[in-house]
Amino acid sequence: MMKDELGVLKMKEKFRQFGYKYTAQRQVVLDVLLEHPELHLSSEEVCGYLRQKKISIGQSTVYRTLTMLEKMKIIRRVNLEDGLARYELFDHEEDHAHHHLICTKCGLVSDIKSDLLKDLEQQILQEYHFEVTDHCLRFLGLCENCRNQK
Repeated sequence: MMKDELGVLKMKEKFRQFGYKYTAQRQVVLDVLLEHPELHLSSEEVCGYLRQKKISIGQSTVYRTLTMLEKMKIIRRVNLEDGLARYELFDHEEDHAHHHLICTKCGLVSDIKSDLLKDLEQQILQEYHFEVTDHCLRFLGLCENCRNQK
């Protein structure tokens, strides 16, 4: 059995566990996210990639699929303060949501994989008896390219 076939079988099983049908439309939406793991795509951008591939799926179907994939913890919604719901693949090996560097000029979003707040979370637990289960950190500024254009 090929690696892709095994991945499809696992995905079909995950859909079944959540009580959803594994359809071709849902697969092509997921394919767009898998093809662009470095991007934080909105439903509109997913639709744009599907149109480029000559695949016709309604905006509402894409949105419902993204919501479903989020419930299944296949993707995660991220707020980049641009007014759009954006999504990224959920990394089950990370024990936290990673942080983002956002260029305020060109909109480039880069991921920071290290957990910069682990020590702070421990301090909060010790001082306030509050266990942090998740956090979101965004750094706004200028990327290297925009800084060099000054």
